[in-house]
Amino acid sequence: MKSIYEIPLDSAEGTPNFLEQYKGKVTLVVNTTVGCGNANQLEVLQWLQEKYQDQGFEIIAIPTNDYCGPGITSGPWSEGITCGLDSKAYGEDVYKTTFKYSEMVSSLPHDTFYEMFPHINADHTKKPPHELYVEITSQIKALREKREFLEDFDTEGKFISPWLNMGFYHGFVMGGNFEKYLIDKDGYVIKHFENTVLNYDIEKTLKERMIAQGQVNLDQHKDRTPEMFPEEYALVCSEIEKAIAGAKSALNPVLATV
Repeated sequence: MKSIYEIPLDSAEGTPNFLEQYKGKVTLVVNTTVGCGNANQLEVLQWLQEKYQDQGFEIIAIPTNDYCGPGITSGPWSEGITCGLDSKAYGEDVYKTTFKYSEMVSSLPHDTFYEMFPHINADHTKKPPHELYVEITSQIKALREKREFLEDFDTEGKFISPWLNMGFYHGFVMGGNFEKYLIDKDGYVIKHFENTVLNYDIEKTLKERMIAQGQVNLDQHKDRTPEMFPEEYALVCSEIEKAIAGAKSALNPVLATV
């Protein structure tokens, strides 16, 4: 296993070695985009940034266009993004984010996504995934092999949220924008949170257009109940706090005896 903080990656502005600055910090790595149904999470991610940044925590936004495009993203961003700066500008303008964004990279989309939406970035198979997502995938798979050491490996039936009941050791293939990976201070994956975890509202610019058009039914997430978001947010906060307090990934070399 390799610390993700050692992986070469540029910032959205083109500065090299973007990930080095996070060494010694707990981070949440999130694949961001613009205008999609999960984009409301940018506001929630900003809450987390503000809540914990003084305790050695940061959100790391990794823009990807793998899940953007016609029928997925909307408004001025209906064709997706062209670079990391697009996602950065959207996050800052629409959701007032203050965390940092990397360059745009290719990730590891699940094939079923493109079976459902064959018109979305059909050339994704020609682009190899970035080393960051290759390493994350490797670490998630290695965590799954240590399941006997993971008290929370099986979460089925323990939560109200069906996305928490899916467990925290998936993400080796990605289902969409806003997959979230909690990383310990040394750069190793602790847990994965599904891309729908922390959804709580309609994407802001779409909601504004719906209100302007006189629409009254603004419940975009009909499969979510009011109890789910507080449960998800509390759980993510709890896991961040444990990592800040010193919890490490089961893959961290200092736990080699595990």
